[in-house]
Amino acid sequence: MKSGYVVTRDGTSIYYEIDGEGEPLVLIEGLGYASWMWIKQRPLANNVKLIIYDNRGVGLSSKPDRPYTMDDFINDLEDLLNYLSINRAFLWGVSMGGMIAMYFAYRNPGKVKGLILGETNFGIKSLPPSKEALEVLMQPPRPGIDRKQALIDRMRVAFSRNYFGAHKDEIERIAEIRMKFEEDPKAYNNQLAAVLTFDFRDKLPSITIPTLIVTGDEDYVVNPQNSYIMNQLIPNSRLVILRGAGHLAIIERDDDYNRLVLNFISEVINDAFKPSKEPMVI
Repeated sequence: MKSGYVVTRDGTSIYYEIDGEGEPLVLIEGLGYASWMWIKQRPLANNVKLIIYDNRGVGLSSKPDRPYTMDDFINDLEDLLNYLSINRAFLWGVSMGGMIAMYFAYRNPGKVKGLILGETNFGIKSLPPSKEALEVLMQPPRPGIDRKQALIDRMRVAFSRNYFGAHKDEIERIAEIRMKFEEDPKAYNNQLAAVLTFDFRDKLPSITIPTLIVTGDEDYVVNPQNSYIMNQLIPNSRLVILRGAGHLAIIERDDDYNRLVLNFISEVINDAFKPSKEPMVI
């Protein structure tokens, strides 16, 4: 594995990792999340060239002290791919990462071979998250609890209820991994500013590259109905519903999810991808 930093056009330092050989697959993180979120996708390096990086404001990347825009995130990714001499790649974005991926494809259609949009939406015109998720994500940590328990409390809505209840050890392990990354509340709000000003619904029909849309039907953070809307509006797209999975379906259903992504990449490469407006449920 190779890792390093690239300094982007406005002086922001972006941390990246590269592992494996083959088709470039860029993994794009969600709001406030760093590279830890892809722990179950690391084995994909056996099949593709995996590029994982930290968005500005999280992980090992620098944290400019101002509200970010979606253009900031796109500029960072453009500069990273140029630095790595990657002319075309597959993009896999989850949650806010999906917004970044679709906007990057809109701005750079010739640089994207295929899009995987996971548990995401199209901005301010999207259907809202569940009331429970809003309450958990907006309220401050409970008084007197340590950071690990605070992280576990917040992750409760990121998983389906069944998974959260049945995998306590796994949730604790993830919380321990997250604790290795500094999470700056101010930088989180700077990232959030980009999400709260993103408006992409009217641009969805302009995305014509092959697009795989995936959502868990128990996603409390991003309303799964948004994926149905995206599938209807993105002409060259297909929708897969992961039954019983929550927002972090990449962890809950990693085997199925990773297989879907590899199959999608193979279909696109072999010119065998076929869009569908009828969702597949697995």
